[in-house]
Amino acid sequence: MHKLASVLGMLLVTVTASAASFRGHAPQVSRSASGLTLPSNASPEAIVRGFLNRPDRTLAVSRQNGGTHGAKHLLMEQTLNGRAVYGAYVKASVDAQGRLTSIIDHSVDNGPVAKTSLAGNDALAAAFAYRFGGAAAPALHREPVVTPVVVPMSDGSLEEGFLVETWEQQSNDLWHTVIGRSGNVVHQEHRTNTDSYFIFPVNPGVSAQTLVSGPGTPVESPSGWVASNTTIGNNVDAYLDRDNNNGADANGRPVSATQDFVYTFDGAAAPTTVTNQMLAVSSLFYLNNVIHDKLHRHGFNEAAGNFQSNNFGRGGAQNDPVNAEAQDGGGTNNANFSTPGDGSRPRMQMYLWNTATPNRDGDLDADVVFHEYGHGLTWRMIGSMSGGLAGSIGEGMSDTLATYMTGNDTIGEYVKNNTVGIRRYRYEGYPLTYRSANSTSVHANGEIYAAAMWKLRGLWLASGRTMDSLWSYVIDGMNYTPSNPEYEEMRDGILAAMPTQAEECVVWDAFSALGIGVNAAGTDSCVFTCTISIQEDFTKPLVCGGTPPPVDVITLTTRGYRSKNTPRVDLTWSGSTATNVDVYRNGTRVTTTANDGAHTDSLSKNSSGAFTYKVCNAGTTNCSNDSVVNF
Repeated sequence: MHKLASVLGMLLVTVTASAASFRGHAPQVSRSASGLTLPSNASPEAIVRGFLNRPDRTLAVSRQNGGTHGAKHLLMEQTLNGRAVYGAYVKASVDAQGRLTSIIDHSVDNGPVAKTSLAGNDALAAAFAYRFGGAAAPALHREPVVTPVVVPMSDGSLEEGFLVETWEQQSNDLWHTVIGRSGNVVHQEHRTNTDSYFIFPVNPGVSAQTLVSGPGTPVESPSGWVASNTTIGNNVDAYLDRDNNNGADANGRPVSATQDFVYTFDGAAAPTTVTNQMLAVSSLFYLNNVIHDKLHRHGFNEAAGNFQSNNFGRGGAQNDPVNAEAQDGGGTNNANFSTPGDGSRPRMQMYLWNTATPNRDGDLDADVVFHEYGHGLTWRMIGSMSGGLAGSIGEGMSDTLATYMTGNDTIGEYVKNNTVGIRRYRYEGYPLTYRSANSTSVHANGEIYAAAMWKLRGLWLASGRTMDSLWSYVIDGMNYTPSNPEYEEMRDGILAAMPTQAEECVVWDAFSALGIGVNAAGTDSCVFTCTISIQEDFTKPLVCGGTPPPVDVITLTTRGYRSKNTPRVDLTWSGSTATNVDVYRNGTRVTTTANDGAHTDSLSKNSSGAFTYKVCNAGTTNCSNDSVVNF
């Protein structure tokens, strides 16, 4: 047992889920391509603070990175009473002219904070009791981290609590467990993404073994890929981990004084022969570096929270290259990726697959490696990519990363030894739409998002645009996306990154084709399990060729009279299908009211003359006839 787990022997803890859970409230999102503020030479931080005008909220910049078109993106995190407010942040974008163009406000109002009598060890004991019950805790990958936080609760209150991070050695499960003031678990987040490829078939491509060179010293990897004569570098440390102790096996890395890692694959032999193992580690090292450099080039760089040992003074926290474990002994037919916060090393575990004889190796399948790396991308740039819709998007975006990298619409046909692969369908001509994303399987749901992104790729290239530009806009869109996103919020983030309406319409064409159109809405409710509800819609905006909504023929009648010398007008209408209607008097909107067919308008006592009324579907120009009342 981990040494800090000994606190369990000193404390009697009964752990349950709280009746009032963590408040995962919806953020307030404001966007304008022409600017929410006027052009300014002030710093991006000052511009954001001026717009918020909330000096009572303590917000500190935790990340600032550049985007497309000269934009600057900021992430600000909130504290209260010296503690971080769990889940509270502001994410904003300022364009090259110094105009605020997007702000996602997920901060909370200051208020009284209920104190806790718990200490850090109490919170750790509660988390261990919840995670492992009465059983001995498994060996941990590293010391648990206990952080005092303020927890916004679902009933609107604030209370002191703790965020407990535990990372299991063998399974690679990385958990964030939030303990409330009374020692109860109020929220948990699983930061390890695991892909059970047996369950959801799909098909990637297989290529011939090719001799390639490393990058030298490009902008993305200034010190090159290899820091020694083996597969240890600034971006990734790749090694064999057959004994599943999360460290390199003896002779578990290829060694070359010339840094030439050349091993000829023997497909007739088991993956565990020495040559095939050295090829596996070399391949895993190479593919991790390839995707690192590709994403760096398009915005997932040091300041955005990427994975590097040395950040070369470019921002972000360093000392966090990927630990990539080849032929991990912890499982089969699988792979996973755990993503801790910036400055802590993530871990990728790749397994052997028994879907063929001899077995096949996930380290040789680029789809699987790129997919797993994609989880690190979305966790770092967006955050809270677990459970419900966000977890589904995480899986779909990871498939997108793989298909965009390979140009192939299938995932994992090599490891599966199946031309259909490991998803239910290939992404070209994908038959399902958004309404199908309502199951408890994040992999099945994620296919819908990946299918929309594959559709976007096809339309983008067909329009004469380049994959390089699409990569940049898709990655930059994550700067405009709130944590724990819904499908529509991911779509809107990409839209916000597009340079003109023409590009926006390509995005709308792709997403609306999968039912993620203008009026689409996906919601989930996740505390310890998730319930998902989907409303699909195939509508595009009118400016993108969408069909105008049907026009309601609204009929209005009015009756004027005096009540105690006060002129009043009874309005009755029919034909509106809107939820609310706007009531206009003499061309000026006087109220918005429920569409229940009736409203009474009261005038001032001395009012006289003619008054012209009409009723419109709220927020539209779909209006009734004019009806005149004389007093």
